Amino acid sequence: MTVSLRAGDAELVVDPTSGARWTSWRVAGLELLTGADVDLPAGMRSGCFVMAPFAGRLGEGRLVLDGQEHRLPRLAPPHAIHGTVTERPWEVLEEGPAVLRCAVDLGAQWPAAGRVEQHLALADGELTSELTLVAGDPMPVTVGWHPWFARALARGGSAEWLLSGGRQYVRGADGLPTGELTDRRPGPWDDCFTAFDAPPGLRWPGALELVVDSSAEHWVLFDERDGELCLEPQSGPPDAPAIGQAVIVPAGGSLSLRCTWRWRQLDG
Repeated sequence: MTVSLRAGDAELVVDPTSGARWTSWRVAGLELLTGADVDLPAGMRSGCFVMAPFAGRLGEGRLVLDGQEHRLPRLAPPHAIHGTVTERPWEVLEEGPAVLRCAVDLGAQWPAAGRVEQHLALADGELTSELTLVAGDPMPVTVGWHPWFARALARGGSAEWLLSGGRQYVRGADGLPTGELTDRRPGPWDDCFTAFDAPPGLRWPGALELVVDSSAEHWVLFDERDGELCLEPQSGPPDAPAIGQAVIVPAGGSLSLRCTWRWRQLDG
């Protein structure tokens, strides 16, 4: 059963039974989210989903924890991808006309105990989203959101990036970040960035502008396909544990990531 949040000119629909994924996000009658025909599990192919306890790819599904090597399911061969919470039902903790709070444990595939909570609050002209991961055992953590935005809305022009500055992670032969940074290069991208000079966003000319103000220090930008593109706030880059960029959360500790997604209508 889905939950609908409404405020001002916006409606957000969330499905707690399917990874607490945002299945629809409408602003002024325009659907912002879409799906993609990609070879990933169903919960990762549409809408906007939570990535935890790792965001993006995990090289060869390999995780070293307390000196012991663990192998996670490689859903994007040869790598694991996007965490362990996208395909499982979440528990609804709080529900209101414009508020939703839900949570889920990290599951049996992850070799450390923990729980992640998503808190959503919709208001006129903005959506606030917050992820909090609480660790039962010490673990390396990255969290984030993966929205599939429609490149074209029901009106207006094709989406354009709103970006200022930024540093880009160099990718190795395996497609994963090496840890080295360079100046932002021309796209198309399936790449991780950091150090933007201003909050990044998207503009659909003649329709809508969306800017994301976030505590995230990393962003994955994807625009290699014609129908959709992704602007993903993350607490660390893909394969963060391998390159020393994951946050080590102690037992009983937590990591939080917060975003405010603000929009304004554009004259068409």
